[in-house]
Amino acid sequence: MLARFLAFAIDFVVIGFVIATFEFNLLDRGILTFASRDENGFLTLTAVALGAALVFALLSEALFGTTIGKLVFALHVRRPDGGHAGVGRAAVRSVLRPIDLVVVGPVLALATPRHQRAGDLAAGTVVSRSSLGALAVPLGVALLALLVWAQFSFGGGLGSALGVSAQAANAAPDVYARIAGLFGVVVPVSHAPGGAPFGLPSNSPQPASPGPEATGEQPGPAATGGAIGPAPTGGTGAAPGAEPSDAAPGAEPTDAAPESGPSSAPSDGSSANTPIPG
Repeated sequence: MLARFLAFAIDFVVIGFVIATFEFNLLDRGILTFASRDENGFLTLTAVALGAALVFALLSEALFGTTIGKLVFALHVRRPDGGHAGVGRAAVRSVLRPIDLVVVGPVLALATPRHQRAGDLAAGTVVSRSSLGALAVPLGVALLALLVWAQFSFGGGLGSALGVSAQAANAAPDVYARIAGLFGVVVPVSHAPGGAPFGLPSNSPQPASPGPEATGEQPGPAATGGAIGPAPTGGTGAAPGAEPSDAAPGAEPTDAAPESGPSSAPSDGSSANTPIPG
């Protein structure tokens, strides 16, 4: 059972991921345009990649009786009498695979004498040891290594792999919320501020932020280099906002003592600048 599960993981998760990196690279270069740059576009990319992995596994089982993942664990799909499974039986196994994954597959594989899941029972097939013997495992590993080499050579390499991984991490909360919503469970989803949480990479430059001239704002003192302080009032020594006081009625101004000479105070103690009433 564990070997079959790990073979399935290679055939659909690993190979599906590699196919997604090819799609990601072609979308980034503008060669493919079937997916938009948002969450729905990423889900479309994922659906296409998993669908291609499913078709690849179906053709492999139909033509060779095995897949890359099954070769790694020396497994083979055949009829109970040992004959070749063929296209029809492989197609039935593939159609019923989602039901086996979600509902009864593991239970039936453990309960039936030949470890057949629902797809095997409907198609009349069994999964047994590969007839290649000791050659099956190295052949499967070699094919898997060839697939990884093709990804690094033609599929964008590490950049595409990291891009798909980042998009999958971003999409996971929303996908989980959608699935939970099918059962009436509301799951709050939060995204990091500043832009859409999803999207395939874009080579277009980001627009620059508008300056003060575009927004109509006046630059502050720090931007113009001027000193920060009160505006001049036009008077000498007057405090900002102060109004000149009116002189007493009938008062005549007297000359103040020159600044360079000593100032002598009057004998009556009054200031020299005090106005004399008329």
